[in-house]
Amino acid sequence: MQKAYVRPTKSALIAGMIVVAAFLLLGIIMFFVLMQEGAYIGMVFMVFWVFIVLLIGGIYLYNYRNYDKNFEKNVAGQIIIPNAVKEEDFADKLRKLNDLKREGLINEAEFIKKRSEIMEQKW
Repeated sequence: MQKAYVRPTKSALIAGMIVVAAFLLLGIIMFFVLMQEGAYIGMVFMVFWVFIVLLIGGIYLYNYRNYDKNFEKNVAGQIIIPNAVKEEDFADKLRKLNDLKREGLINEAEFIKKRSEIMEQKW
């Protein structure tokens, strides 16, 4: 299994931080609006809003500051890629078979049998 690391580009991180700043500003403004109206449930919601936005902003900032360092630590996600079985090219199979015969690892009968199997495969 191979691992592939997925991470945002620097410009995506900057854009994310700008969006976080906008949401933070929105949260603070809404908190004060709700405070003036006496909507305490809304104020509690906005406290959670600001906390979550700060958490997300911290992640973006951490990834931006450590962008050029070890990328395994600042990834957005990790994908496990199964080992892809590379389908051998028709010509590669014949070359390998000829190499086996030339090196004396297979005899003439085995060579002919295997070559005919390869030739019967779809090109």
